[in-house]
Amino acid sequence: MFDLTSPTSYIPTIFLIIVGTFVSLLWKDAKKSTHENTWELPYFSEIALSMNYINRNIHPDGRFQYRHNVDPEITYENNTYNSLRHAGTLYAMYEYEKYGLETKFKDNRIIASKYFIDRYLKKIGDDKYVVLSLPEEEGIKFPIAKSGAAGVALCALCNLYEEKELELSVLRGLGEFILSMINEEGNVWAYYNLETNEPDKNAEAIFYPGEAAAGLFYLYEIDPQQKWLDAIKNIIMYIVHTRKTMDLNIPFDHWSVLVIEKLLARKLVAGKDADEMRAYSEQMAIPALSNQITNPKNSYYGAFMDNIRPCSLGTIMEGLASIYFCTENEQLKTIISKSLSIGNYFLARVQVKTGIHAGGLPNSANWVKPGVTPNASIIRIDNVQHVVLGWLRYQHILKITGQY
Repeated sequence: MFDLTSPTSYIPTIFLIIVGTFVSLLWKDAKKSTHENTWELPYFSEIALSMNYINRNIHPDGRFQYRHNVDPEITYENNTYNSLRHAGTLYAMYEYEKYGLETKFKDNRIIASKYFIDRYLKKIGDDKYVVLSLPEEEGIKFPIAKSGAAGVALCALCNLYEEKELELSVLRGLGEFILSMINEEGNVWAYYNLETNEPDKNAEAIFYPGEAAAGLFYLYEIDPQQKWLDAIKNIIMYIVHTRKTMDLNIPFDHWSVLVIEKLLARKLVAGKDADEMRAYSEQMAIPALSNQITNPKNSYYGAFMDNIRPCSLGTIMEGLASIYFCTENEQLKTIISKSLSIGNYFLARVQVKTGIHAGGLPNSANWVKPGVTPNASIIRIDNVQHVVLGWLRYQHILKITGQY
């Protein structure tokens, strides 16, 4: 069990009680259904269906069709857009290739990447590149550059350097921008105002620091400079230290635990820092796991008591998969494995299976119910990419542990 005497353990007794309760419930309810559902794992058909949805929704110029509705009678102009989410979808497309499935979407990924580079990357100063957020697309008053967008762009584009499709100087420029957005404590400012040419030091965004750190890690892998690694550690330790006091209210930040997973796997952190990172990852898992619906008779089996949104659930599956590799606690690994099993099963059930939008993931699992708001049945491109990544990460665990 967790060492409560350790100064780096942030999990109080109530967390352990929740874990114990969750173990008994999950073993009772999920054990009798997980095995019979494993024939559907590791979601080859669901992943393929959603990847084909993404591929079908790349326009000839490389722009994604950002929104659809399950109801084909409801259509949207493609003016509302989000450059960060475009980058996230590129990242999912590359991860699909990296996990060894197939490369048939590679050419379209390159086209969509070049569109992103041409439209959204902008050089500022002598050595920095930013990712633009445009007023006409995002409903903001002036153009800004999000630190998180620069991070996700690095996750999505660093492979292009290895493929000889993008100069390293551009990627380094995104990294330099992120470095300029980190304060002395290690916090990352949310965005840069492109009208005043200075960061907004008051704006907060929970996930941008983790996204920035993740991007720097992908950059470090192709350009192993110490300054990138130092910044990654600085950001992550700031997150760890400022969020450990939140107990059950800690935000579920899948980007930060992805970075921790990579740091630990590469043995780039050790000692107290590694212990604190593991404790942070474990702390994040507990409130999520305790809220999962584990009764197979519940129509939302595998979702969470306060969350039936496929996009958000996809990020939880991503994060839990990272925590699985962060923790050294075998009991927690077992719980996470079962949680991933039923969570991904739920996502497979709410995926659109037929019609012109087959493979889409709507905003809410309630999209199939009569009388729900039209927003519930909107399919955003990022809904799909996050769920695909959740399935891919779970599939990876099944492969390396021999569970399938």
